[in-house]
This record gives sequence, C-alpha cells and structure tokens, in this order.
Amino acid sequence: MDWTKVERFLSIGQVFVPVNAVDKGDSVQLYFKDGSSELLDMKCESFLAKLLYYFGTSVSANRNRYGKLVGKKQLVPIVLSYGMTLIPYNVREPIGKQTRIGWFMAKEIVDFHKQTSYHTVVQLAQHEIGVMHSEKFCFEQLKNARCIELCYGEIHEPYRKNWLFSVGG
Repeated sequence: MDWTKVERFLSIGQVFVPVNAVDKGDSVQLYFKDGSSELLDMKCESFLAKLLYYFGTSVSANRNRYGKLVGKKQLVPIVLSYGMTLIPYNVREPIGKQTRIGWFMAKEIVDFHKQTSYHTVVQLAQHEIGVMHSEKFCFEQLKNARCIELCYGEIHEPYRKNWLFSVGG
C-alpha cells in the first residue's frame, strides 16, 4: 500500500469504515473533512494495521495499556498521538468473518442523533455515519477516548517537554 493514503487520512480524515464494494468484496471507505470519500481495495483491519504501524503501536498494545483504564476488553479507543484518538463503533452486520467495526477520529465527532434504541447517527462536519449502538454507548466511547487521551498525555508529556526544550537550546 502507498503510505500517502495513510498520511492523507491522518491530515484530513474523519472516519474509515468497512464496506462491501461491488466486484471487490470487503473494502474500506475513507471519509475526509472536505466532504469527499475514497474507497480502498483492502480490508478495514489492514488499513487500521497500517495506520497503527505508522505510529509504532498495535490494537493489542493499546487494549492492554488503556483497556484496564476504562474497564473494557473490546472496542477500546486507540490513541495515536496528541489529539489523535480513534473510537471504534459497530457500523454493519458482518457476513461471515468480516469486521463490523469502523474507526472514528474523536476530535471530528460533532454530535450524536438517536435513531432507535440501538441505532445512532454520528454527526461529523461533512458526513453522517450510522452506528449500531445506543446514543448512551456512543457518548461513553467519546468519554473513554478523552480519558485515554489524558492518560496518554500524562505518560508522554514529561518526555515531550524535555525534548522540545532541549531542541531550542
């Protein structure tokens, strides 16, 4: 895969979700701040793995480190860097062993709109994506993401300050 796709998502991406593409099968749809979207011919899990590799982390490392903090073993938000946290939501019913999880940048979420007791629309600046969770769960995931971001800052901030000031030197 071309790393420019990962870098483009990191600069203007809002969400990526698994989709069943015609004549391609299981693919990933990327949504961007400018209102555009792009379909990549790869699985959503593969795109997530590339994104995490870019930051030198993994789903299991984040689950082990931050899952206990928020009391979760599944659907644990993933912090990539300062202000970059991915929140997992179920976005579709899988066929076979397909993934059902889409990943949302926490800072891009504007609002939630309850459709039914277990269907909510996540409002982004330019897009609306339906998820298969209650509105309460969606807010809890956002809260968990903020908590994990704060913990990440507590862990990395002392090193970051030393690095920033030693460079100016």
